[in-house]
Amino acid sequence: MCQSRAAPRRPALADVFDAVPHLDGLSGPQLQAVAAIQRCRTAALGGHVWACDQCGHRAPLYNSCRNRHCPSCQALDAVRWAEARRADLLPVPYFHVVFTVPPALHGLFRANPRRAYGLLFTAVAATLKKIARNPKRLGAQIGLTAVLHTWTQRLAFHPHVHCVVTGGGLSPDGQRWIASRPKFFLPVKILSEVFRGKLLKAFERGLACGELRRPACTPADALRQAARPDWVVYAKPPFARPDDVVAYFARYTHRIAISNDRLVALKDGRVTFRWRDRADGGAPKRCTMEAVDFARQFLQHVLPQGFVRIRHYGLLANPVRRANLARCRALLGAPAPPAPPTTPESWIELVLRLTGRDVTQCSRCRAGHMAITETLPAAARAPPPLAGEVAA
Repeated sequence: MCQSRAAPRRPALADVFDAVPHLDGLSGPQLQAVAAIQRCRTAALGGHVWACDQCGHRAPLYNSCRNRHCPSCQALDAVRWAEARRADLLPVPYFHVVFTVPPALHGLFRANPRRAYGLLFTAVAATLKKIARNPKRLGAQIGLTAVLHTWTQRLAFHPHVHCVVTGGGLSPDGQRWIASRPKFFLPVKILSEVFRGKLLKAFERGLACGELRRPACTPADALRQAARPDWVVYAKPPFARPDDVVAYFARYTHRIAISNDRLVALKDGRVTFRWRDRADGGAPKRCTMEAVDFARQFLQHVLPQGFVRIRHYGLLANPVRRANLARCRALLGAPAPPAPPTTPESWIELVLRLTGRDVTQCSRCRAGHMAITETLPAAARAPPPLAGEVAA
């Protein structure tokens, strides 16, 4: 159940924004994210009064903001997404492939987020599909799901795409399932080279025709600089079971730049948070920075309004997914997934089925159950709590 935001022993992201007096130059989506996070699960959004049918205990439970950048609102969406994707699983290996871009391109991504992220998705999907179709590699049409992340553990800007890819695919004539090698998908060096060529060419065309703008801080030869180093693409070993795919990948699809449980302290205008240093074997460390700097670091990862950060390609492309999966199951001798329930599950029923926890049980008497007895209206709408001009 949604709980009122009481004063926690450790700070939440909303507390950090409460502590920042002023931020200038925020975009519309950034202002919306800040306002939503500050109001989430407070009286400002309204809610309901729940009462126990045994002891009469009453508790106000406030609504969630449902903003996709809010750390308090992702868990249920992640579970629902995972449940929906489970029906798409095939009895084949799945690989996790990650594509990153070099720092020389970061300025172009910052200046053109919607267009540049879109080109990134297109280049990633085209690279995987092209190499997989090559008869010398796999010679098949694969399926993949891709999700965009833009951050590092320390909130630095770092655009990259996580992909879960079927370990095999349909033959060109659609009459056979062609399996990949059990522990090897595609050569990452070739993936890296093709990906670099496709993205740089797309950026070159975008700059030439004016679809992309080059900010003043980005040198004119940024594309040439980006072409020099090797681009990082890596593939992780296949999942042990197809069922593991959904549980694992759901943690990526609805992850945001930082979660509340990583915040350690907010004191004297400074934020301390935990992070893991991959360069040091994943050792846990702490970072402290000014709250205003922390807020800006977080807000650089707010995506453009309506931008789709989870996309499906190949066999899993939305218009052809159902037909393709049916064909794949027939070739693999796999049964069709269970039909979805005719009546959608409530979140209370979903939590009970997946965890065995009855969230309506009274926390005071443990014998009764809580039910809605009163609706709490949302507070009058106020201006965004952080003043500042909306960036063009």
